[in-house]
Order: sequence, then C-alpha cells, then structure tokens
Amino acid sequence: MKLNTIKLHNFRCFEEQTFILHPEFNLIVGTNGTGKTALLDAISVAIATWLLGFKRRNDKKSLEASDARLIYVEKEGEPQFVESWPVTVTVAGVAAGVGVSWERSKDSPTGNTRYGQASELIALAKQCDQTLAQDIALPLISYYGTMRLWQDPRQSKVEPAHSSKGQPSRLDGYKHCVDPRIAIRELVAWFARQEWQSFQLGKETTMLKVVRNAIIACIENAENIRYDPKRKELLLTLNNGDPQPFSLLSDGLRCVIALVADMAQKAALLNPHMGEGVLQGVEGVVLVDELDLHLHPRWQRRLTEDLRRVFPKIQFICTTHSPFLIQSLRSGEELIMLDGTPTAELANKPLEDIAVGIMGVNSADVSQRYDEMKGVALEYLKALDASDITPQEKLIEFKQRLAERIAPYADNPAYQAFLEMQRIVKIGS
Repeated sequence: MKLNTIKLHNFRCFEEQTFILHPEFNLIVGTNGTGKTALLDAISVAIATWLLGFKRRNDKKSLEASDARLIYVEKEGEPQFVESWPVTVTVAGVAAGVGVSWERSKDSPTGNTRYGQASELIALAKQCDQTLAQDIALPLISYYGTMRLWQDPRQSKVEPAHSSKGQPSRLDGYKHCVDPRIAIRELVAWFARQEWQSFQLGKETTMLKVVRNAIIACIENAENIRYDPKRKELLLTLNNGDPQPFSLLSDGLRCVIALVADMAQKAALLNPHMGEGVLQGVEGVVLVDELDLHLHPRWQRRLTEDLRRVFPKIQFICTTHSPFLIQSLRSGEELIMLDGTPTAELANKPLEDIAVGIMGVNSADVSQRYDEMKGVALEYLKALDASDITPQEKLIEFKQRLAERIAPYADNPAYQAFLEMQRIVKIGS
C-alpha cells in the first residue's frame, strides 16, 4: 500500500486542502496549531479502511463528531461555534498492486462513517482475506502518536510464554495498528513466547531474529536485546556493557526500541512466508507523530536513514519540530509544509538556513534574548545620536526613557555598563 494524495474537506482545521505524498518518506512541518497531528489522524482513518475487508479484524477507525471543522460566527445575536458538514477524507494510492481511490465521510454528528466510496479498496482487502493461506503479501499499516509509550491500548488477555493455546493468525499483525499507542505489555509477552519457542527448538525463531536485528540496526552501539524471565521485561546490551532493563532506559531509547520492534513484529506476523527478508520486502504506510520525540540531536540526524535502511519499502509519514530531521531528508519533495513554501534542496543546507527559511526562526544563530538585546542596543545608540537635537529641558525625560529601555537586561552588567558609558559620553550623567 502507498498513498499518492489525500484531500481533506472540513476536517478539523482544514476547510479544503490536498496534499501530495512522497512514496518513501514524508515529514510534516508547521508551527503548533497548523494541523500536523490532524493530518496524521485523517490519514489513519484512510488507511484503516483496508481493515474493513477482513472478517477477523475489528480494529476500525471512524470519523468522529469532533473531527468537524468549527467556524466561530455570530448566530441569532450570539457568538458561537458552528460545525461544518460533511467531513470527507479522499485518498488516491496503490493497494495490492492496484491503483485505487477511496473516500470516508461523515454527514452529521450522529451519522455513521460512510465507506460506500471505498468499495474498490475493501474488495481488494476481501480478496486477500480469502487467500490468507497462500503466500500473498499483506501491507503493514501502523500509527504511532506522541503518547505511544505511556498509554496502553485496549488490554487483551496475554498468554504466558510457555502457553500453547491458539495458533497465531497473520491478521494479528493488524492488532492495534491504527491505535496511536503501543501495546508494550503485549510486545514484551511476544518476546517471551518467541524466546521460549527458540529454547524448545534449539535455535532462534525466524520472527525473533527479524525483530531483534531490526532493533539492533536502529539503536547506536546496540549488541543484543532479550527477554529476562526473572524481571519479566526486555534487557538491552550496549557496547559490551552490562544489560540494561527496558524500564530504566532513557525515554528516547525506549521510544525507538518500541517503535521499531512493533513495526518489525507486525511485518513478520503479516508475512511469515517472506522469512528473514520480510523487512526488506514488506510494503505499507507508517505514521509517526513527532518522530524526534525525546531524541538527542545526534540520533535525530541518523534516524530517518536508519528507518529507510531497515524498512526500505515502507512509506513513512511523520511530523517533527526538528531541523535535524528536516536536514536529513533527501529532497524538498519529502517535506510537507503546513505554513510557508518548501525548498528543493535540504541535505546540504546548514541548520541556520533551515531554521530561518523553513521553520521561521529569526536569527537562529543566537538566542531570542540576545537578539532582543542587540535590537535594543541599536535603538539605544540611534537615540543617543539624536540627542544633539534634543532640547536641554527634555534631557531628564530622555535619560529616563533610555534607562527604561535597558532595564530588562540589568542581569547583564557588561551590556548595561557599555550602554551607560555611551550615554554618559554623549549626554552626560
């Protein structure tokens, strides 16, 4: 599955807007409140349409009444919010190797989310559902929100590691796939079951090897990750050091481990016939809100390339506030700007140019306070130059206004002393 375009009508802050999506990597950039997460939520509704074709999957995602765009108007003499209907999400893309367009819509607050205009996509999913026993490829679809590590999805019963109840289904790879939270408890239990099976077989299972290798490839200096039955959690080993419990790792490490492990596990569940090459062969759409969440800038610089290398056929659609992630893009076509105009080249641009030209941060080479101090100093010196034409009787008032200008920066004695000296030289004490 790949998305080519998505058109939003009356969806939250978007009255009518169409976005062109890159087939490999998309980074959505904009100031707070411009609709980055709203766009991801709309796309999650679109890709969840695929699940409607599978009998055993009910991880559906619908349009909500709160998704309607609000207009603040005066109605009957009283200002109030009015909802705009209908709300529609229209998509064009490729699914199961076929070009297809579909639409989800909602006409009123109490109405159902319609899928009549998505029959072609649902029919393709139904064909896959009827041939699951064959070696057909199922696309990976996943959505990871900003609270992905701290809020568990709906909890289901987790079987112990040694349980033999029930055989896993390929469709288990779609469980919680459009829920923006990662089921950490279930992920750890999956590791436990895989290591128990590996112990019984006398060799590592293919699925465990796939997930373990994916994590190691995306974590700098990682050597191993395994399940500890005593602590009942994952242990990560870095640089020949002692294993570290998952719960004691930094938030940045835990976010990336959980994200990569969840993606790899779902891909392997969906396509067991691909064996160890599943991550190189699986296609699909993955959404990540604030991809740079809790990550050090050095890690931010390499993250997009790590994800591309480990999941080369996945279409990533992510949001960010990080100039380091923007700089790591391969072209301006991978940048979706919700305010401003994208640029053609990004990889060779210095961070200051990205911060100023793309993210709208003026004087990015210095702090905002320093920039303000510099501006005040220039105005101060210009005012002193004009003091020659100031009548003598107004000098007292003039000196008072100058003192007020530099008062906010009294904590910087060198700065204040310099400007005070300039004032004394020019107009006296």
